[in-house]
Amino acid sequence: MKFVTGLIVSAAVSLVLMIVFVLLVGQVCGSRGLPGPGAAVPIRFQIDAEMPPAPPLLLAQDRFEPAQFVERQPVAASSGWATNFLCTIKATDVAMTGFALFLVLALTFQGLMQGAWMRRLLLSSEHSALVVNEALISAQRAYVFLREFRLNLIKNPLNEEIQVCTIQPIWENTGATPTRGGRAHVNWKFFERSVPAEFDFPDFDEVGNRILSYDAYKPLIVGPKATALAPLIDIEPAILRQVRDLQGRVLIWGWVEYDEVFTDAKRHRTEFCYQLAVTGSPMSWVGFTQYRAFNGADEDCMKAPTVLVRDV
Repeated sequence: MKFVTGLIVSAAVSLVLMIVFVLLVGQVCGSRGLPGPGAAVPIRFQIDAEMPPAPPLLLAQDRFEPAQFVERQPVAASSGWATNFLCTIKATDVAMTGFALFLVLALTFQGLMQGAWMRRLLLSSEHSALVVNEALISAQRAYVFLREFRLNLIKNPLNEEIQVCTIQPIWENTGATPTRGGRAHVNWKFFERSVPAEFDFPDFDEVGNRILSYDAYKPLIVGPKATALAPLIDIEPAILRQVRDLQGRVLIWGWVEYDEVFTDAKRHRTEFCYQLAVTGSPMSWVGFTQYRAFNGADEDCMKAPTVLVRDV
């Protein structure tokens, strides 16, 4: 379709240029006009020497007047060589020139179309390569999230009531590459009645003070297709009873931040938050339910990852 369009456009442009050229030549050459007719060519008589002379009577009558020779005026010279050249062009020359112009325009148009097509092909190839590269990076990059809570309960052998409750979060990297520059932290807190709406999920150290320095967080390294253990959380039986009796809530939340092995990749972050559930009388079962906030990865996280200077 584009080839036919190029031929039609080239033919139309060539035809228009030929018409304009013909009109221009007609205007230039028509202003000169055709050479005007000269004076009558005199008739010359040649008298043969062998013929007898004319009778004197006829010569004396003077009926014939001597021929009048009028000098012919020369045609005005051309205004220039360009005008002479234009005025001597034939119709076949114009047709051949138009056909040659048509071929040149057609080849030029097709060359431009081929160049545009090649450019689109290269851009498409670059885009495909970029998509493939992103897909490979997405399949190979590290992806760390909370796999599970390892729960350890020690019960009273007499009534099966929980005496000791130990919880340990487990991080897992499902990617094919290890993490770089990883940091992670896990917190837990008992809330009487309900969790405040303005709670901002801060980080606390072992004695309950807020962590203000990023260097205070412990590093985290998780290999490809591997797991890593977070610090242990010990919850007293009295707190478990309050949770069971709906006198308070226990939240366990944490986050992990890490880089990829790919130097041009961004830093990633994963957040989690679960609420403790306790049932049984006597108290004998502990479980977890996902909390409504502070659960996400990367752009879905509540807080942005801390930017670190990476080694090149």
